[in-house]
Amino acid sequence: MTHSTAVMFRAEYVAQVEWDVCNGCRACMLICPFGAIGHSAAQRKATIDPNRCYGCGACRSLCKKAAIRLQDRSAVAAAANL
Repeated sequence: MTHSTAVMFRAEYVAQVEWDVCNGCRACMLICPFGAIGHSAAQRKATIDPNRCYGCGACRSLCKKAAIRLQDRSAVAAAANL
């Protein structure tokens, strides 16, 4: 029996927002296939949940402000052992 379900593995990276650069446009929220990106209404900035981020980099490639970077997963305490 074969299955046609795609399997995704977490990358060795996790995305992080550089708040001083983010303009809060929310474009990254629309492209994230894992629902890892939220928005702080009070700060008008994107937020990334490291537990949900698979490190695919789709958000980083879309960000026109270059406000998202990929960091080693092992350096992010919340995501290091996922």
